[in-house]
Amino acid sequence: MLQADLLRTKDVRATHELVIRVIAGVRAMPGMENATCVLQLESNLAFECQHIVHAIQRAGVTKWVALSEGQGGTIGWLTTNERKEAMWCAARPALPRRPLTPPCARSFQLRDCLRVGNISLAKGFFSVKQEPAETIRAMRDELCRFSIITEPPKTLFGKVRKTYSGKMGGLNDDLAIVMQLAITGLRCFYSNPKYNNFHEN
Repeated sequence: MLQADLLRTKDVRATHELVIRVIAGVRAMPGMENATCVLQLESNLAFECQHIVHAIQRAGVTKWVALSEGQGGTIGWLTTNERKEAMWCAARPALPRRPLTPPCARSFQLRDCLRVGNISLAKGFFSVKQEPAETIRAMRDELCRFSIITEPPKTLFGKVRKTYSGKMGGLNDDLAIVMQLAITGLRCFYSNPKYNNFHEN
């Protein structure tokens, strides 16, 4: 993992500025100068993913692709409950010297990657908006909170509802979600033929 940030703002321009600064920061790292930027933007009703794409175009950022996994193949990524289940079941971070071990009842891709040590922090790990140590602490806290919340059916013929979240007591789970998105998006980018033209030779 090269970079992570937490941004609390009501000004969407601050979000756009952060994305552009993160891309510039990663490309300033040795060996990353010509890296293709793969944008995995959450698809929502505010069309924020389209606004971010327009912002990086205006900033003159080159060599990038935005995953088009939204409804009907539109730009963005739908974070449905089913997708969250698959994502968490693939992830848990190997943060320096103290790998996290969240409860076994959590999801699968992120969990598996963390279990075998496939996630670690780069030597040059950086944050734009706060000290890296602060970001790492927040990441650890969010991953430890993230869990499956099971609700019983409300009717006799209803189904048990599972919710994947770390937003207990008004707390946030943005870093936990973004780690899961990154793993799922990476697999999508390399396995879906429609992105083949963007792969490095």
